[in-house]
Amino acid sequence: MTIKVPKISVIIPSFNKKEFISKTLDSVIAQNYPNLEIIIMDGESTDGTLKIIEDYAKKYPEIVKYQSKKDKGQWDAINKGFRVAKGKILTYINADDEYLPGAFSEVSRMYRANVDAFWFAGRGRVIDKSGLRIAKWSTFYKNLLLFLNSRLLLLITNYLMQPSTFITRTAWKRFGPFIGFSNFVLEYDMWLKISKQRMPVITNRYLSSFRIEPGTISASLSKTLLSQDERIVKKYTQNALILLIHKLHNLGRLLVVKIV
Repeated sequence: MTIKVPKISVIIPSFNKKEFISKTLDSVIAQNYPNLEIIIMDGESTDGTLKIIEDYAKKYPEIVKYQSKKDKGQWDAINKGFRVAKGKILTYINADDEYLPGAFSEVSRMYRANVDAFWFAGRGRVIDKSGLRIAKWSTFYKNLLLFLNSRLLLLITNYLMQPSTFITRTAWKRFGPFIGFSNFVLEYDMWLKISKQRMPVITNRYLSSFRIEPGTISASLSKTLLSQDERIVKKYTQNALILLIHKLHNLGRLLVVKIV
């Protein structure tokens, strides 16, 4: 007897990622998940990315859909993709990150075992341009917090690895859309919004690799992102101690970015 598995929709926001998008797409397809939808939202790439996307769409017409149109940024592309997605489970991954083997089967298992859950999360790794693991201590710390998994800890710092986080269609309709600015999505706001109702179902398995390339995150940009991060957490708590600890964590994150 074949067990029917829920459809998983993967949204990939893309803009000029020729060097990595094949690895991202291969990591999704290699899941060999039987009920899959890949939606690539390209922002009119000019570096050859679109040709790669077209080739994958021709090779896998049943699962790969795409469009290449100007958008307002990453957050806008993701929201547009989520709106047309048909899966019961939704997620997005940047066009330079990768899923690890068995990730979708594990998420499907959690979904079927937790019918009332809003979302699911697992561990993640951080890799460099060559795919080598980096930031091991900070990753270990985030994975420890993930294991403990409480709203208090989530208010103190965003310990969820974005590509290792999946939400249900029900959660998206209730808590979406994502917010953002410029070319960045502020998924932390969504995580805190959902966690007011329910914390994610957790697996200790590694589900994804998040890529950080040297020089792509400047100190000034990181400060801007972390400033937005602090603005978000103030929407969900006014506890002075939590806000102070959150700020200290953000200072630590700046140090990690400089080291990486």
